[in-house]
Amino acid sequence: MALQEVGCFSVVLECVPAPVAAAATSALHIPTIGIGAGPFCSGQVLVYHDLLGMLQHPHHAKVTPKFCKQYARVGDVIDKALLGYKEEVNNGSFPGPSHSPYKMNANDVNGFFKELEKLGLNEAASAAAAATEKMSTHKGQMLRSPRSD
Repeated sequence: MALQEVGCFSVVLECVPAPVAAAATSALHIPTIGIGAGPFCSGQVLVYHDLLGMLQHPHHAKVTPKFCKQYARVGDVIDKALLGYKEEVNNGSFPGPSHSPYKMNANDVNGFFKELEKLGLNEAASAAAAATEKMSTHKGQMLRSPRSD
């Protein structure tokens, strides 16, 4: 809330349990971008080197010397992988439970809900409760509305 109040245009939520991300997304008026924060953020991001299984960061080579031979054309493979990622984020199949590993025990969940309610963030508490329910009841594919572009 403080970041929003000082003018941030969005917030990245990294490695947090899905109910926390759902509560933050509900409470904030700015977008939340999730990376390892479950499916309830306004949007999703991954580091493309991780997404593509790349070992060398492209910034290490600022220019390609003329003596360098190109051994592969990975553009089509990269395009296919990125389009697949975009499609799964848009249709809601990524991130699912297997890619939302950060969990809260029942005591922490209840304490979190109570703290949200004490702060007057009842909608955020409801969003967190709904996220908790979805994450615990849909072990395979989670049901939710698709994202817009």
